[in-house]
Amino acid sequence: MKFNNLEEGLEFYKRYAFAAGFNTRKSTTKKQRRSKELKSQYILCNKEGYKEKRKPTVEKDLNNNEGESNEEKTSIKRKRLVTRVGCKAHITIKHCDDNKFIVSQFHEGHTHPLYTPSCNLFQKEGRKMNILHKKIIVNNSKVNIGPVTTFRMMKEIVGGYDNIGASKQDFKKFHRDLKAYIQGSDAQMFVDNLTNKKLMWSAFFFDFEMDDDYCLCRALWADPLCKTSYALFGDMVSFDTTYQTNRYNMVFTPFTGVDHHKSCITFAAGFIAKEDIVSFEWLFRSFLKAMGGNEPNCMITDQDPAMKIAVKSVFNKTEHRFCMWHIMKKLPDKVEKSIMQEETDFLKKLCACVWHLEIEPAEFEERWNKVMVEYHLEEHEWLGYMYKIRNKWIPAYFRDVFLGGIMRTTSRSESENNFFCSFINPHVSLVEFYLRYEAAIDAQRHTQGQNDNDSKHKYPECKTPLGIEKHASHLYTNSVFYEFQYEKENGLEVAKVSEGNRIRTFDVVFNPTNFDTTCSCKLFYRQGIPCRHMIWVWKAKRFETIPEQYMLHRWSTMALKKPIFDLGGNLLEQCANLIDKKKLLNDLWSEIHTCVSLAEGNDEDIQDLVINLQGIRKDLEAKRIARNNETTGSANNKGQDIELLIGASVPTEIIVKPPKISKNKGTGIHVSNVETSKEKGAEIDVPNVETRGRSAKRLKGEKEKAVEQNQKRRDYVEVVVN
Repeated sequence: MKFNNLEEGLEFYKRYAFAAGFNTRKSTTKKQRRSKELKSQYILCNKEGYKEKRKPTVEKDLNNNEGESNEEKTSIKRKRLVTRVGCKAHITIKHCDDNKFIVSQFHEGHTHPLYTPSCNLFQKEGRKMNILHKKIIVNNSKVNIGPVTTFRMMKEIVGGYDNIGASKQDFKKFHRDLKAYIQGSDAQMFVDNLTNKKLMWSAFFFDFEMDDDYCLCRALWADPLCKTSYALFGDMVSFDTTYQTNRYNMVFTPFTGVDHHKSCITFAAGFIAKEDIVSFEWLFRSFLKAMGGNEPNCMITDQDPAMKIAVKSVFNKTEHRFCMWHIMKKLPDKVEKSIMQEETDFLKKLCACVWHLEIEPAEFEERWNKVMVEYHLEEHEWLGYMYKIRNKWIPAYFRDVFLGGIMRTTSRSESENNFFCSFINPHVSLVEFYLRYEAAIDAQRHTQGQNDNDSKHKYPECKTPLGIEKHASHLYTNSVFYEFQYEKENGLEVAKVSEGNRIRTFDVVFNPTNFDTTCSCKLFYRQGIPCRHMIWVWKAKRFETIPEQYMLHRWSTMALKKPIFDLGGNLLEQCANLIDKKKLLNDLWSEIHTCVSLAEGNDEDIQDLVINLQGIRKDLEAKRIARNNETTGSANNKGQDIELLIGASVPTEIIVKPPKISKNKGTGIHVSNVETSKEKGAEIDVPNVETRGRSAKRLKGEKEKAVEQNQKRRDYVEVVVN
C-alpha cells in the first residue's frame, strides 16, 4: 500500500488496529544522514517487547536515634500491571522515490488474545477527549468540581459509561495537562488576560507590580460593574484578607460592601504576596485610583497593625473602624475558661453592653466597668487594651456614622470570603483562579438580579392598613422593608421604653413645615432606615407616605437605575455590555444544545442534524489545518483547545514570572507585621503581640488546638478499627 504522507499511513494502521482489536505505538525512526528527512518509521503492537525489571532500591534510615540499629529499608513502589508480552506484530512504512510512503514490512500475527468489541471502550484507540469533554471539565472546575465528579456527571448526561467516549483517567489527565500548560507562564497569562480586558473595556481597571526578581507580587482589578456598584453603594467598605486561595499562597484581598438588598457585593479584588505596610498602602492607593479618588465614608477591617497604619496613611476622610465580630471571636481565647462558662453569664452581660446600639458612651463605660468589677477583670491586659481603643469598635462611639447595619451582623468580609472559597482551593493557578473568580462574581450578580426581580414584582405582605406601610413596601427592597416593618411594629410606645429597672426616653423632634424628623436613637444615621420612634410620630400625624428626605435611594428598588459615569465620561453600563468572544461562544453552545433537544424526539431530525453537523465539522477542521500550516506547519490541537477554553494564550515572551511562595500568618512561617512596621519607623501600641516571625509555625488558640486534638483521636480510632 502507498500513502501520500506518513501521517496518512499511521492513521490507516491505527484504524486497522482498532478494528482488529489491539493498540499501537511508534518505535524506531530512520532519517537521511545529510538531509535529516524521514526514511522509515516502525509502528508496533503496544504489547511488543518486555518491561525491564528494576532492582528494588535499598536505602538506609539516616534518621535513627543513637543506640538504634541502622536497618536497611526497601522502598515501597506502586503495583503496576504488565502489558508487554513480546508480541511481534508490526508494520514498517518507508519513503519512496516518488515522495510517497509505502508499506515495506507487515507482520500480522499476535502472541496474545485480541480485544473483543466490548473491551474497545477501555482501549486507547477507542477513547478520545473531544472538545465537549474538555469544556465540561473546565466549566465544572470554575465551581470547584473536580475531573472525577465531572466524569460521573458526563455519564448521566450521555446515558451511560459506554457513551462517554473517554475514561476517568483521560479526564484526570486533561485536568493535569491544563495545569501543566499554564505552569511557567501563569503570571504572564494572568497579566495578559486582565490587560486585554482593560483594552476591551475602557472602564476596566487593572494594575500590578513585580519584585526585584520580576515575580508578580501585587495586583488589583475591578470591572465596570464593580465600579458601578461602588458608585452606588460605596459609602461603606469592609476589607479582609483570605488565605489558601492559590498555589502560591498569595493573600486574596476582596473589597466588600452592602447592596440595596443588604447582601454582600464586591467592589474590587486583589493579590498581595506580603501582609506588610508597603503592600497594603499600594493596594489601598490602587483601589482609590480605580474608583476615581472617591473615598468611602467608613472602612471596616480587622486589627492587623500593618493594615491599621496603611489605612491611616492612604485615606484622609474615611472613618476607620474595627470589625466587632473579629474582636468578640477572640474573647474565648483571651479570657479564662472558668469565667466564660454559661453559669457565670459573663458573655451575656458583656455582649449586652458591647452590642447595644442605643446607649451613649457614658452609659457604655458604666456598664463595661460594672462587668469588669463583677468578674475581677480590672487588670486584664487584653480587655484593658480593647477598652482603651473602644472608640474604634464600640457602636456607642459612632452612632451617627452610616454603616449599613454591618457592625451588628457577623463579619461581611468573613461571609464574602467563605463565598469565594466555595469556588476556589489552595491548588489553583492564577489563571484558574481568575476563571473561578469570574464564576463567583457571576453567581453574586445573578443573585442580585433575582432579588431585584422579587422586589419589583413580588410585594411583601402588609400587616396593617396604614398607607405609610404600603408605601414602604413599594419603595424599599424586600429585605429592607422587613426591617422597616419590624421598626413599625415595635413603635407603639415611643416616649418611654422599659428596659429592666431603667426607663429609657428617646427625643423625637418633628418640624411640621418641612417634615424633618430626628430621633436621639440615631438609627436612621446608622442604617438609613427610619426608626420606630420616627414612624410613630408620622403615624400620629396621619402620613400616608414616608417623607422624601428619608427615602434613602440606596435601599430602594430603583437603586440600580441611576446612571454612573467614569472619569472619561463613559457610561459604565455600556462598557460592561460589550459583546466579547466569551459571550459568543456561550451563545453557540446554547444553540447546539437547543438543536439537540429539539431533534431528540424524531429519528429523522436526529439523522439530519448529525449529517449537517458533520459537514460543518469537516469544513472547520480543514480551515484549522490550513491556518496551522500557514503559521506553524503543524497543529497542536490540545494546546489550541486549552487556550480556547481558558480564554488566554501562552505568551511568546515571559516578562512577569510566577509569584514566589508567600509566607504569611495564614500559611505558617511569615514575617511579623510588628517587625515590618518597626523597619519603617512606625510605632504601634499593641500589648502582648505574638512575634510569630521567630517560630516555624504560627501560634494557635486553645479552640484550634482542641479541634486538632479531637481530630487526631478520631484518626487513631479509625486506624485501630481498620
